[in-house]
Amino acid sequence: MVDSTITDFAKGRTALFLGGSNFIEYPQYSIIGTGSESIGSGDVTLTTSNDRQAFTKITFPSASGIIFQTDWNASEISGIQLTEWGIIGSKTGLTGSIWTHHNIAGITFDGTNELRIVETLIVI
Repeated sequence: MVDSTITDFAKGRTALFLGGSNFIEYPQYSIIGTGSESIGSGDVTLTTSNDRQAFTKITFPSASGIIFQTDWNASEISGIQLTEWGIIGSKTGLTGSIWTHHNIAGITFDGTNELRIVETLIVI
């Protein structure tokens, strides 16, 4: 099981969208990191951000769901011990407010592995 949370930032942005606000900060990237602190709904960044990639694929499996897929090739992920990831909006670099935050015990990438993150969000 993966520890995960939808952040307060994501909830607030969703409410603004539903209310007709024309905000620009919508999810565009997966972001990965090597931090080890516990996660909470008030998180706005990963503990330690290392890289981000634009979504490779976005699908809508239902009227209330969305799936974000992001891929890293072996050279892009080499040397990382992945312990956290999330999705982030359109800010540049490794900063900006995260929409989700996930923690795992850790996976070390040695240059022979690729990484695919598939994140499903369902509005209930």
